[in-house]
Parts: sequence; structure tokens; C-alpha cells
Amino acid sequence: MNNIMQRRKIWTTTASALLLFFQHSATAQNQNADSLVSEISSGPVVTYTIQQCLDSALRNNANVKIAEFTARTAQNTYIQSIGSMLPNLSASGAFYNNGGKSVNPVTYSYINENFNQAQAQLQGSWELFNGFALRNFARQYSLAYEADKKDWQYQKDLMTIIIIQDYLAILGTEEQLDLATKQAADLRHRADLMTIQDSLGSIAHSLLTDALAALNSAELTIVTSKNSLEQLKLKLSQDMNVPYSPNMDVAKLSIDANPILYGASVDQVYQNATTHIASVQAAELHLESAQKGVLAARGTMTPSLYLFYGLFTNYSSAASTTTSLGSTTYQDGSYVDVNGVQTPVNYPTSIPGVTKGVPLNTQFKNNLQKQIGLQLNVPILNGLRYRVAYRNSQINFEQAKFNQKMINNNLRQAVESNYVAMMQNFRTYNVTYRQVQNYEESFREAQIKYEHGAISSLDFVIYNTNKNNAELNLISAKYSYILATKVLDYYQGQLTW
Repeated sequence: MNNIMQRRKIWTTTASALLLFFQHSATAQNQNADSLVSEISSGPVVTYTIQQCLDSALRNNANVKIAEFTARTAQNTYIQSIGSMLPNLSASGAFYNNGGKSVNPVTYSYINENFNQAQAQLQGSWELFNGFALRNFARQYSLAYEADKKDWQYQKDLMTIIIIQDYLAILGTEEQLDLATKQAADLRHRADLMTIQDSLGSIAHSLLTDALAALNSAELTIVTSKNSLEQLKLKLSQDMNVPYSPNMDVAKLSIDANPILYGASVDQVYQNATTHIASVQAAELHLESAQKGVLAARGTMTPSLYLFYGLFTNYSSAASTTTSLGSTTYQDGSYVDVNGVQTPVNYPTSIPGVTKGVPLNTQFKNNLQKQIGLQLNVPILNGLRYRVAYRNSQINFEQAKFNQKMINNNLRQAVESNYVAMMQNFRTYNVTYRQVQNYEESFREAQIKYEHGAISSLDFVIYNTNKNNAELNLISAKYSYILATKVLDYYQGQLTW
């Protein structure tokens, strides 16, 4: 009888070991088949740091690039406004050939010959006064350029917050997935043992199905976490504007396992945000720019005083000079009465020599004309263009004032919303933390009772499920709180990792 019992015990042990081995092999195969990476790609894992994610997003995001182009265009407009205050100076020249009957530009007599002609001029003007419109325009565009740079920075701020949200969401989901995997491994081990017990008839079959149902729930949690993780990685890739890869991973951050309450009040956060958030500074600059625009538009309706100046000269190949070989006299047949005697009149004249053209530089120097003067322009009637522009500038100023008010209100609301979320998440974390501790103690006692047959497997599964859910909720609450604190840090310009 003892030999029979001993052989049965040996057989039971051997069967248990074999069944456990086959079950473990099948489980390992299922785990490998469930890997999303192995299903989609077998390439190497690419790990991004938070700074790499931020750099990629800020470099490739469409809104950030549009804001950059706007700022660069505003810079050119500002440079142009500075140029408008400088004197104007232009030069021009012309060279052409005259043929046929024309007028000699030197003697102003009709000629019928070909000759070359050239003209050159240098002229300009300088607006001395126009109601300070140019100066105010330059100041307006300077402030607008600074405001557009702040708008560019604000788009970077928005993108930074989005990347932080994506990054922390991935880390939190990965931690939940790791925990769910460990929980499922424990349930799978227990189900393996119960499968052996069921095959030997030592337990009721319903106990095994309860354990398998609990394992299925844990596996469903793993699948849900994997789906969420892949979706979050896809979103991060799209926000970074890089091709999605299932092999994408993010580097772990140093996160406090036991976070403490945030150390600033909502008013402190808001006051610090008004000096650090670019949108607030941009609104102030836009308002100042619009105010200068009103002054500039009003200046265009005042009289303008200009200084004008110029140099003009010309050249003609028809211009010529003749050298003199001496002097002589000639008589044209006229007489004068000298003491009753008619005396012929002798006229002095030079004896012509060689005829040659006048050089270009000599003509340019001899024909040089200078001009300088003042001009006063008084706008009287110009189709109400200046008046309408002035009224539009006043509307722009009112709109800028309203925009500044709304941006400050939106910032306060955003700070308040994040602060309230932070407080709610902190309270949730504390309660969930105590809940996890209590469920862990309850599970420890239930495990002892179950091993001694004091409670049913269904009750034990309930204890285990409560503990597992509480642990998953704790991770979610922790990362929700951390995210809210990081956003508040960013508002204050104190973001660190």
C-alpha cells in the first residue's frame, strides 16, 4: 500500500512538472506573438530623449515655422521703415545717336548730320518733416517685429507643452504596461498550477475557470495598455513631424516616486507667468506698436517739408572748337565819315585753323548744372485716404488693447485650470496611495487564507483584482499630477527634469 502511494506521489509530481513546462512554453510563444514590434518591424529600437523630441518638434512644426516666417518678414518691414527716413539719391544716364535733320545742341542751329549725345544726372530728396510720421512708423514696425518674435516664441511654448504631455503620457503608460505584465505573470503562474490540480481532480473545475477569467482580464489590460502606448507614440511622432516607427522609445526621466504638494500658490504662478510667457509680452508689444501706428497715421495728414537737390550735365559729339592761327581784319563794304572823308570799316577776325571736337569730360564739366531747394507739400484733398488710414489705426489700437486683455484672461484661466487639476490629482494620488497599501495588506491576508482553504478562489480573485486596479490607478494619478506640476513650472520659467 505504501508503495502504491509513493508511486502515485511520484507520478503526480512528474505530471505537474511536465504540464507546467508545456504550459510555460506555450505562454512564452503567446507572449512573443503578442509583441507589436515583432509583428510590424524587426528594426532596431530608436530611443528619444525629451530634448530631442522638443528639438524635432520646434524645428519641424508648421505653426512654429509660420510664426518664424512672420517674424522674419516683420524684420524686413522694420528695416524698410528705417530706410524711409534716409535721404533719397538716384543717378541716371543716357547715350543715343541722332541722324538726319536735327538741332545742334551747342549752336542751336539746324544741321543734317549724325552725331552722338549723352546726358547724366544725380538727384535726390530728403523728407525733413512730416508730422513725425516716418519716425513713428519706424517705431511701430520695430515694436511689431519684437511682438512677432514673441509670437514665435509663444508657438514654441505651446509645442513644448504638447511634447511634455506626450512624453509623460508615454512614460506613464509604459509603467502601467510593466505593472500589468507582472500582474498577468503572477495570475498566469497561479492558473498554471490550478490547471495541474484540475487535471489531477484535486480542485473543482470552476476554480480553474475563475483563475483563467482573471488571467484574461489581466491580458486584456495588457492589450489595452499596448494599444494606448502605440497610439501615444504615434501622436508624439506626428507632433515631432517625423515618420512613425513601432520601434520608437523614449528615455526614462528621473521622477519622484513620492511626489509632494506643489510649492506655489495660484496667484504666484500667475504673476510669474505674466513675466515669462511670451504671449503676454507679445500682446504688450502689439499694443505699443498699434499706439505708434495711430501717431504715424496722424502725421501723414500734416504738411511735409522736403529738401531736393540734383546735378545735371550733357555731352554732344557735334560740339567742336577751332584753333586760331592768328588775327586779321576784313571789310564788309561799310564806311564811316571821318572829317568829311568816307573811310572803310575794318573788322578784326581770327584766322581759323584746325577744327576738333570737345572732349566728353570737358563738356560734362562745362555743362554742369546744380540744383538745391525746399518743397512744401500740403495734403488738401486725396480721396480721404489719410483720414481713413488714421481711423483704421485707431481701430487697430482698440483691437490690440482688447487682445491684450483677452490674452491675460486666457493665461489666468489656463493657470487656474492647471492648478486646480494639480490639486485634484494630488488628492487623488494620496487617496489612491493609501488604497494601494490597504489592498496590499488585504491581499496578503487573503493569500494566506486561500492557501489554507479558508476562502474561495473567486474571493481571492476579487482581492487580487482590487489590488491590481488600485496599483494601475496610482500610476495614472502620479503621472497626471506630475504633468500638471510640469506645466505650472513651465508657466513660471522653472521647468527642470
